[in-house]
Amino acid sequence: MPEPLSLTTRRAIIDFDPNAPDSMTITEFCRHHGITRTSFYAIRKRYKAEGLLALHPHSSAPKNTVRIYDQTTTDLVLKIRTELESTGWDAGPKSIWFHGVDTGQLTDPIPSVATIGRILSDAGRVKKNPKKRPRSSLIRFVRANAMEMWQLDAFEYKLAGSKTMITVYQLLDDSTRFDVGTQAFHGVENSTHAIKTISDAFADCGVPQEMLTDNGNAFNGNRQGWVVRTQLFLADYGCRGISGMPGHPQTQGKNERGHQTLLKVLDANHPRSLEQARRVIVAFRDRYNYRRRHQALPGDMTPHKAWEAANHAPSDGTPIPHAEVEAIARQYAQRRRVLAELNQPHLDDDSVAGEPVPSVDDSVPDRVVISPGNPQIYFQAVGLGVPRSLVGVYQSVVTDDSYALFDTTSGEEVVFFPLPIRTAETHRRYPLWRVIGARMRGATDLWLKKQRGYVLKHFPSEATADRTVPKCH
Repeated sequence: MPEPLSLTTRRAIIDFDPNAPDSMTITEFCRHHGITRTSFYAIRKRYKAEGLLALHPHSSAPKNTVRIYDQTTTDLVLKIRTELESTGWDAGPKSIWFHGVDTGQLTDPIPSVATIGRILSDAGRVKKNPKKRPRSSLIRFVRANAMEMWQLDAFEYKLAGSKTMITVYQLLDDSTRFDVGTQAFHGVENSTHAIKTISDAFADCGVPQEMLTDNGNAFNGNRQGWVVRTQLFLADYGCRGISGMPGHPQTQGKNERGHQTLLKVLDANHPRSLEQARRVIVAFRDRYNYRRRHQALPGDMTPHKAWEAANHAPSDGTPIPHAEVEAIARQYAQRRRVLAELNQPHLDDDSVAGEPVPSVDDSVPDRVVISPGNPQIYFQAVGLGVPRSLVGVYQSVVTDDSYALFDTTSGEEVVFFPLPIRTAETHRRYPLWRVIGARMRGATDLWLKKQRGYVLKHFPSEATADRTVPKCH
């Protein structure tokens, strides 16, 4: 903490007149006395408001005196901690503060969260975890509106006193963390129970735009190159099924974290049958949604309050054609084959790193899906970036010397480029305008300008001053 200015320096600041003849400037004055301009103006301002009191520094005593809480408060904090731990709920200082205030157990003067932390530390009730990342280092990804996306995941749970396993399907709204329909069933993870969980949630809360899951066969088979029942069920209701990258559970992080809370509550209640587990889950959802403050939400609201306060952006209910869902899976299957050929040429077309690749029915016309989150066309292991205005499903026609995409409704040409691809690029992803001879529906003047500049720079012999690349019409 810096030392306060001396009485002599304060007097010099007060007496200094920068407008006097032959007076030094304020900057020179501050440099001469070894002070900052901020300190200079602070003393002058205080002198104007308080007079000669400005000659003396303010008291350094804290504005609020330290409050010493008696043993009664300590015992109450430890009692709440034990109560939360015994029921399986989070029992950190902030959780204790919220629970004590909400239930009326903590009354004025209410100890701060920091004080509760010190009480727990002094009592040896703190679990130290030096490797745990601070919350401030986390980057949160969350949808802006409720009903934009739900997260669905499942975990197995062993019932107390037996070897019986049940599967719990946890379904959360991404934006508000509202539990829209957690359920439990006998047996391993499967599409039938997943659809039952989703169907009941749709009946209670409506249909979201998207459903994020992992790549389990009960939920989404796109990245394996096939389609599962759950995806088609979602598509019929106008909800698009999407999945995170394999081996990256952080994409479903909200649901993974929700599993931890629910598992602790189940362990604390020791359910011995499916019916008991379901009763625990009903009670859990009631407390989780309506009474427990969620520390990841603004103002530490409950999920229900966040759900009520948020803008809702559900699906418009328009069914998604099954052909579009299948086309996405077909694209993933094609990419797996191409990558297998590039990285492991000894493998045949029907296997990738020992895994069977689903066969593609050649009788079904090839369709290409340009998605909003990844507006690219994949061809020969190359990703060609296109504007988001081309998001949609298209018919592809590939010949020996050309590649083209056509609108499936109007038959209009949308994208065209000659084969083999000619470009100066050496990496696997680049925009379409860098392909020589490419044309695109709705190409802007800027897009055409970039293409012409690229041709002039890398293929000057093929460019003329008045030559233009035709647009798709």
